[in-house]
Amino acid sequence: MATPATLPKRGKRAAAPVAAKPADAVPAAAPAPLSSATSLDLERFMGLWYKVAKVDEPQDALRTRERYEFLQRYDGGVRVIATSYDPLSNRWDRRQDYMAPVDAKGAALASHYQLTMPVHFSISRFGPFGVSYYVVALDPYYQWAMVAGPGAKSLFILSRRSDLEPELRASLEQLASSTNRLKAPLHWAAPDQDPPPR
Repeated sequence: MATPATLPKRGKRAAAPVAAKPADAVPAAAPAPLSSATSLDLERFMGLWYKVAKVDEPQDALRTRERYEFLQRYDGGVRVIATSYDPLSNRWDRRQDYMAPVDAKGAALASHYQLTMPVHFSISRFGPFGVSYYVVALDPYYQWAMVAGPGAKSLFILSRRSDLEPELRASLEQLASSTNRLKAPLHWAAPDQDPPPR
């Protein structure tokens, strides 16, 4: 009787590779909370500031490269030199206003030092009637300031530098939200170190 052919032994089937488990995603760190000064010294507030972020308003949505220079006057008030660039008309705009800290009724304050936050400023170009702005938060080292006004939805951030780190931007947005004054997203300006033409 013929012996059946011996079948070759089958090798063991290789185990299917086990997919590596993806590493757990590291949650994004929460923005570091910022502290605000409790008072404003007008003399330390003087100098050049860049408008690095704002809630766009129809009247100034096209303004870019905005900056403000505050110069203290002999009478204790402040001269404001504001410059901005309109890319549509390829034109720089430069204007001068007068700014003074006032009380809740709009009367000028006798002292301009160590003003209790938030600080109410009246800015006018002609005559005694001004527009209200409020410094609602201020860096203790006077490197940034958060300003509300003149409209109910208006809010913008001033900085001594035109370029801010993403971490600082996130912290400022968190602070703006906590003030209950941020009614729309903030739009951040591109860094700008070039001086406007004189």
